[in-house]
Amino acid sequence: MIEIDTLGQLELICKRYINKEFELEEFQSRLETLIISDEKKAEIEKVRLDAVNRLEKIRFCNLEANFYKYGVVVATSLVEFVKRMR
Repeated sequence: MIEIDTLGQLELICKRYINKEFELEEFQSRLETLIISDEKKAEIEKVRLDAVNRLEKIRFCNLEANFYKYGVVVATSLVEFVKRMR
């Protein structure tokens, strides 16, 4: 089995959400439970916490019909973060 690093896992979660493999709540849950075992843990944790907070705001301040649209913005920003970190 191939082990994926933290950034790879983060990117995979985001891409799976963008591809509509799961809903916003599941996306948020997967980000919250992601185990960060990386030398850049503090920076990754800060960005992850910000993303989770943004998703929480989307869930409670927007219509459910707009969840995917706004969630993709968060997912895309995380994918860009991963690219910058590599």
